[in-house]
Amino acid sequence: METIVFPFSSKFLWAKYLLVFALFISAKALIKLPINGTIPAVIVFGDSIVDAGNNNDLNTVIRCDFLPYGQDFAGGVPTGRFCNGKVPSDLIAEELGIKDIVPAYLDPTLKPQDLLTGVTFASGGTGYDPLTPKIASVISLGEQLNYFKEYIGKLKAIAGEEKTNFILAKSMFLVVAGSDDIANTYFVLRARKLQYDVPAYTDLMVNSAAEFVKELYGLGARKIGVFSTPPIGCVPSQRTLGGGLERECAEDYNVAAILFNKKLSSVLNSFKTNMPDGRFVYIDVYNPLLGLIQNPQKNGFEVVNNGCCGTGNIEVAILCNKLSPSTCTDVSKYVFWDSYHPTEKAYRVLVTTRNAGGVCLASNKITFPALFAFGDSIVDTGNNNKRFTIAKANIPPYGRDFPGGAATGRFGNGKVFSDLLAEGLRIKPLLPAYLHPVLQGEELETGVSFASGGSGFDEFTVKLQNALSIKDQLNLFKECVRKLEGGIGQEKAHATISKSLFLVSQGNNDIAITYFLFHFLYDIDAYTTQLVNSASSFIKDMYELGARKFACLSLIALGYLPISRTFGGGFHRNSEDWLTQAAVKFNSKLEHELNHLNSNLPGTRILYIDIYNPLVDLIQNHKKYGFEDSSHGCCGTGLIELNYGCNELLSSFTCSNSSSHIASATPGRRSSSNSGTKKQQQGEENKGKERRREEKEEGKKKIEQ
Repeated sequence: METIVFPFSSKFLWAKYLLVFALFISAKALIKLPINGTIPAVIVFGDSIVDAGNNNDLNTVIRCDFLPYGQDFAGGVPTGRFCNGKVPSDLIAEELGIKDIVPAYLDPTLKPQDLLTGVTFASGGTGYDPLTPKIASVISLGEQLNYFKEYIGKLKAIAGEEKTNFILAKSMFLVVAGSDDIANTYFVLRARKLQYDVPAYTDLMVNSAAEFVKELYGLGARKIGVFSTPPIGCVPSQRTLGGGLERECAEDYNVAAILFNKKLSSVLNSFKTNMPDGRFVYIDVYNPLLGLIQNPQKNGFEVVNNGCCGTGNIEVAILCNKLSPSTCTDVSKYVFWDSYHPTEKAYRVLVTTRNAGGVCLASNKITFPALFAFGDSIVDTGNNNKRFTIAKANIPPYGRDFPGGAATGRFGNGKVFSDLLAEGLRIKPLLPAYLHPVLQGEELETGVSFASGGSGFDEFTVKLQNALSIKDQLNLFKECVRKLEGGIGQEKAHATISKSLFLVSQGNNDIAITYFLFHFLYDIDAYTTQLVNSASSFIKDMYELGARKFACLSLIALGYLPISRTFGGGFHRNSEDWLTQAAVKFNSKLEHELNHLNSNLPGTRILYIDIYNPLVDLIQNHKKYGFEDSSHGCCGTGLIELNYGCNELLSSFTCSNSSSHIASATPGRRSSSNSGTKKQQQGEENKGKERRREEKEEGKKKIEQ
């Protein structure tokens, strides 16, 4: 199971997170790249695809620390990267905002501080087969692992054991190997052909890959992405050696690559059960690179069957040098730099450009037809408006930054999480409430929100505020399905449901209200287990109705909310520790249960989305993110006002610039999530200055009355 972290930040950051989220769900093979803060380093193992110079001082022909390699690298320096410029590990670190390049561990100019943000141990010419690096006289994966152990020791000396463990657990580990095993050891040199057929040889490779990943895990790595092998039969050198007179793709090479990739994907998937706290991602490079080769014009390329260096048919490593004749003058037209390795431009297309901020080495198509939201006020867009309940937000100043300044029933100053997610997934700009009186039938095809402010998994929570229970919401969804079937037909309706994303935000009110008021009646361990069991039952019920893709939000940082500080934080309004501990306990159990469901519900993709830790970071470091106040809401005094307590009568106390506050009126709502940049917000404030002055005067009169 994968975990995605969403910070509460500006609209730009929201959009980037949401798009990365969309890519993760829709693509089978993906590394998601959040705005950095959660990934301290990129640590890399493998072959020439990610070697940054570890072979430079080896006695081997597999090296490239000479021109024209590196001609488009910063300063035109040949660093030992098998490319004209940067390689994938550099581009990934760049996208994460960690650093511009990932240096080679054996670089003699490496500085101690470089270790904190990651290095590459990769060695061009190596492979999963132990024979492959021996043939090429390069660094084996086993030796790379020994260097990694040495690296850990150095890291502890620099940063201490605690920080080292944190870096290892949170960093992104990349493993790239297998191409040289298939292309060189097995097919070109035929060193294993008498001993193994292709199925047996790919078994050897996969077993070696599995052991390597397990050893990384044993040394503290928890986020490991393993690249598939590419369509190795279609690289220029293999066309020359195995593609006949016409230099077609060598299909037997590709068949072996496909077989290995299938086995690798299966093994990595099995690790999710045996090592549940690890995140093992199979990264498909085969299909995207094949697509680039088959449709080069789509991305501005012209040449795919030759490399830029020399004739482009066979030159690689020492054969690609400044004496090589006929080296191209416009590398941007070429998919391949030499006869084996892509150009920096091709890498960028595969790694970044096609994915708008996420590293997705697979399809970039966002395939969600609809978004359906369930839960509480975090994702309620107006379902409580006609209910007899105090949990309402269809009065000003709610919605003052919403389009038209309308109070729609959303518990915030503008859009809420479900709107932003629908917008980020390019489904539609707003997610309407299912119970909206003028909801159009066609809206159901792209999704609605069934959520109800004040709801919870505990029926007692629901009764306290007369909200829609999770069972009520489930019944409304069943009604929605019947309407969909009537409108677009049963087959299309079921297809829509199976491909849609189901968003769940529930449990905050159970802890913040029911447990807060009646904690003396509950054992928190038993209560959080009860809540998680209810969450699990809901997912299973939705699964039976055809839902397959779920995103489940963690509880927010309840003890840090303004109202929690007021009622439970003492004179100084500190954070309420036992509420915080209860939320943490629930979140831990929820993540574990979702992991279990992922393994036991065939065909599901269930994500646990951590919004707790980013919100804590935002509150504790609010000035870093451009906020001024993290302990008060914007509405009224900001101490206790929410729901009907946040109203126009308190407008004289309500802040004039919501972008300075993390909370609007209710728990955890990002006040500026719909307001754009501070500059834009200031413009809006200036335009509405006269209106707000009038509102304040009216508010004062009402208070006096």
